[in-house]
Amino acid sequence: MKDIVKKFLQLELWNSLDIQFSNVLTLPISENNRYKKKEALILASATLSANVRSGHVCLPLCLLTPDRLFQGHYPELTHAISKKLGPLSIEDWQELLLSCSAVSNGSRITPLVLENQRLYLYHMWQDECIVAQFFNHKYQSNILKKEKIIYVLNQLFPINYTEIDWHKIATAIGITHQRVLISGGPGTGKTSIITKIIAALLLCNDNNHLNIKITAPTGKAAALLSESFNTTINNIPQLKQLCLCNLPEKATTLHSLLGKQLYKKNIQHNYSNLTHLDLLIIDESSMISLSMLAQVVLALSSKTKVIFFGDQHQLCSVEPGSVFKDMCQFANFHYSHKRHQELMDLTGCILPNISYSASSVHYNYNSIIDGTCILKKNYRFSKSSGINQLANAINSGDYNRTLSLLHSNIYKDLHYIYCAEKENYITMLIKCAMAYSSYLQKLQHVKTLTTNILEIFNHYRILCALRDGPFGVIRINYYIEQILNERGLIQVHKSGNYIGRPIVILRNKPSLGLCNGDVGVLLLNNQNKLSAYFLLPHNNIKIIQIYQLPEYETCFAMTIHKAQGSEFQHIAIILPNKHSPVLTRELLYTAVTRARQCLFLYATNHIIIRSITLVTQRHSGLYDKIKKHIMLHDLIN
Repeated sequence: MKDIVKKFLQLELWNSLDIQFSNVLTLPISENNRYKKKEALILASATLSANVRSGHVCLPLCLLTPDRLFQGHYPELTHAISKKLGPLSIEDWQELLLSCSAVSNGSRITPLVLENQRLYLYHMWQDECIVAQFFNHKYQSNILKKEKIIYVLNQLFPINYTEIDWHKIATAIGITHQRVLISGGPGTGKTSIITKIIAALLLCNDNNHLNIKITAPTGKAAALLSESFNTTINNIPQLKQLCLCNLPEKATTLHSLLGKQLYKKNIQHNYSNLTHLDLLIIDESSMISLSMLAQVVLALSSKTKVIFFGDQHQLCSVEPGSVFKDMCQFANFHYSHKRHQELMDLTGCILPNISYSASSVHYNYNSIIDGTCILKKNYRFSKSSGINQLANAINSGDYNRTLSLLHSNIYKDLHYIYCAEKENYITMLIKCAMAYSSYLQKLQHVKTLTTNILEIFNHYRILCALRDGPFGVIRINYYIEQILNERGLIQVHKSGNYIGRPIVILRNKPSLGLCNGDVGVLLLNNQNKLSAYFLLPHNNIKIIQIYQLPEYETCFAMTIHKAQGSEFQHIAIILPNKHSPVLTRELLYTAVTRARQCLFLYATNHIIIRSITLVTQRHSGLYDKIKKHIMLHDLIN
């Protein structure tokens, strides 16, 4: 077995921590009672540990069977393991693992839990159970008067007889359901719906005293949400007659909402401010990990209405889990008969007819199925825009359509530059660098902050898939600085700093109000010394002296992951010329949807095809836990 473990390390399928974890679990297994146990537990526990590091919540036992192990990529290693353990079926694995003291079915606390043929770390299984119970919770049906809801919805939405108003449908769902998921791509009007739901709830409640919080997973996403929310909420004339003292002034991060007690065992006893919430709205929900949501759920009252907004097709959270994506699968089911009729009554919209045959499954009225809405109509891009069509083609997995759009040269907002040779690479660097020339030339004349200099910089950004290598942000930023310095557009000092240097913060510093991912620019202050300037909502500026800053780096180019939640007028996407597991459909879709007006894509056909073909699939039992509960409820009733 030692030789097999060594091979795992060489192939980087496991790391030393995975092996150390498996060694600790197998210590109690005695030599005279170890028939297959130790070897099986080593393989299962180390593979589970590696899976969790990759973002999975669990390890399905089917992935340990000979025909599924390593997805068929390492036949020699699979043969060696089969020779050592024998051809174990899923049932064999289940029996063998449950005979180990380190594994249970969840009825007692053990390092590992085996449930529904999925192997979990105990804390990950516990978090999944907490979140599943949250979505399965049976709550009181809507108590607002139907006539009042209809009146308010008609005030907020002009009656449209030509097509279904899905914004109105989503708002109706938001005010009548306790657990709501609303998914849509950029430009589908999610922020507008957030505002309309809050407005509708205030107008429908006679006392108007609702405790409301709007949140996002990151500081950058929260700042963007605050700006958009405050702009749109002030454009609703119906609210001017109300006392809006409880209206949230700005969005906060989930970490700020939970406070310093995050991940403490007694979390449910520490948040009296959250137990009295009437409404919690979470934006950019695709970025929320399973563990984070579990902590939020523990802090809330069961009576709190929670509405999740996001784009199910974007990148998942950095930490394990893909909760929002998992939950949005319930949009594939039709609404219950009662819900279908209710939405038509409340909105006046004629929804497509659904055939409810006697043999079909009728899901209960309170299920998450009735609280889900997918937005498809895009209000940002015109029909002549190629960006939206490109995003849709990528999202649907149609690489032929994607390449056709990129090669067509008929869309003014799409520019595809084939980048495979050294000459292509150098040309790419020069073009990307010179796209910042107007911003830097303006700085040469003013040297200090003007009202729009930060806005000008934020119009354009280079997005990379990787951090390292010739196509990664570190190398790209270095080369761009060299090009700009040689052309006299910047003057790099020995310290590495210079007037106009864009920086991205790499570590949270709450005392300064800075978050990982915040982008600023180094400019001269009133004392003629360099300071960092950050653009806040409503064109406010935050100025911080360099020596106070947490760790930062140059940000002409940034990773696609760090750009998630941001938007730019113009972007350049740089993909490597060799495939990497990082290159997925979700990554490419997220990158493309950062652009509002113009997109330059530097890549090769082969890399684009491989990226679109590779879809992120995170193993989890959340969907099955909730679906099983819904179907059992239906059978009982």
